[in-house]
Amino acid sequence: MNSNVIERKMNSERQWGNEGKLGFFPTAKSVVDMEMKLIDFSEIEGSDITLNIADLSGGEGDQLSWMYQYLKKNNIKSEAYYNELAKERYESGMREYSYFNGTNTDIFELRIANKSNRNLNKKVFSIIRNNPPYIWLNKGDRNVRAEYEFFIKNSLFDINGGIHIFELPIHQLLGISNLISVINYRYDMKVFKFPKGEFEKFKQVVVICKKRHVAVQDKDRIEQIKSDLENDNIPYLDQVETPIFKVCYNDFKKTPSINLFRNGKITDETLFSGLNQVIDELIDSDKKDSQIINLERGKPIIELMPGHISQILASGGYNGVMGNLLVKGGSNKVIETRKEIEEDKEITTEVEVLKPYLELTNKRGDILYRNF
Repeated sequence: MNSNVIERKMNSERQWGNEGKLGFFPTAKSVVDMEMKLIDFSEIEGSDITLNIADLSGGEGDQLSWMYQYLKKNNIKSEAYYNELAKERYESGMREYSYFNGTNTDIFELRIANKSNRNLNKKVFSIIRNNPPYIWLNKGDRNVRAEYEFFIKNSLFDINGGIHIFELPIHQLLGISNLISVINYRYDMKVFKFPKGEFEKFKQVVVICKKRHVAVQDKDRIEQIKSDLENDNIPYLDQVETPIFKVCYNDFKKTPSINLFRNGKITDETLFSGLNQVIDELIDSDKKDSQIINLERGKPIIELMPGHISQILASGGYNGVMGNLLVKGGSNKVIETRKEIEEDKEITTEVEVLKPYLELTNKRGDILYRNF
């Protein structure tokens, strides 16, 4: 469920270790069950839909697993998506819960979406569990609270009508500038203190959120929430006996499948290994008669961001003689149209990208492969 110190510039386990366990506060199973009982799932129990549930700062994965088991017990199918930056905790979680779809990366570098051709739909999670590290982060030339940054990142992935379970210290909910306004603008929200005995440990509250179909600015509601927090007029979780939100079948049936769940960065190692794989295939083909390689290849050279291969080729990294082949590569500039869905609006942009080309010729002058 939680992660701990996550800074955008982190790129090594050494940096991670500098902070130890600071900010890592796992939630008890009893609390997770109480939170889940606040949601009325009756419309989707026994239905044909599959929920996508996620914890993107997931600790050792226990809390996400308890959510998964709660849904399963209520005859609701789900797929669990788990991310944790701390390698040791991530490996522990993946060993324990083999059914997790897992990544081990900085949450701010995650790419998550339903990808169809060039269209990306980022609203893919039915339920998000969000217990961020309770720390300051370095963001450019200023310090920001992790609770705020993690909420913003997670909120990009909720489906309309979806549930967001957000845990944080009560003083941060009240003290972080504009946080309540940001939450209330996108969600119908209710705040509860952790049960007595748990609350006293770290002064944690849980904000149970249901994603609005249309964002609203409700200043009266914001002031009421602030007043309740300031005057300790917030109920404990174990004092609530009935659900506060009901999920709708028509909302949850729109949960898309997820086919993009990975670190958004492409490393040099990934680039070179992918390109080498293709070149090895081509060199092997030269051992056969002058076989012409089909231009419609079964798979792309590598999944990567536009221009990465072209940079390697154009730099001369693969130009020249390799065995019995003459290899020539470069790049052309083209205009691509991309579409993304944000807040139910389709946004179209045109971008200039580099498209690589590759030509391989054997010693007899036969062109084995050409892709311009």
